[in-house]
Amino acid sequence: MTEDDIAAASGLPLHTWRRRHGADFRARVEVVDPRARLRLYDADQALAHIAGNPIPTLSDTSPHPSDLLSDKEAGALLGIDPSTVRAYASTGYLPKGTDRHGRTWWPRHAVNARRDAGDQRHQNPGQQPGDPRNRAPRPRHDLRIAEIADLARHTPLTTAEIAQRYDVSDRTAQRLLAAARQHATG
Repeated sequence: MTEDDIAAASGLPLHTWRRRHGADFRARVEVVDPRARLRLYDADQALAHIAGNPIPTLSDTSPHPSDLLSDKEAGALLGIDPSTVRAYASTGYLPKGTDRHGRTWWPRHAVNARRDAGDQRHQNPGQQPGDPRNRAPRPRHDLRIAEIADLARHTPLTTAEIAQRYDVSDRTAQRLLAAARQHATG
């Protein structure tokens, strides 16, 4: 729970709860992760303090699969930078995560699953023989090229003339003229 959650459970606005009860609460209930920027408290301990009951000790401090991890914690578990965790989430290599308290959190079980699955982003070691991406471009059989080559043998042609004659752009006319010249020499 955050201090905002605790104040709501107490029935007080956050600023009032912090002024009246915040210092006492922080002295009695420890933050779950003191290194984290956002102060999160164990729900059982916080609710016991609100009710005036003795604060229970945290009996099981081992990681739970449904624990929510920040990008820093997930990165430490995966051995990568926090920015890479966010990039993995945006590309689908890691689940999107859950937005809470203005931050994105990932369940421990999802991070562990990614870690245990190994690196599956680079399964394709590159282009292999027979790979359709490995083929050279197919030659184009444009009938206009032979016609332009034949015309160019008799009179010099410009790209503007070709563009007007075939109703194409200047760039396409340049391409056709270059292909016709190569056709004539080849």
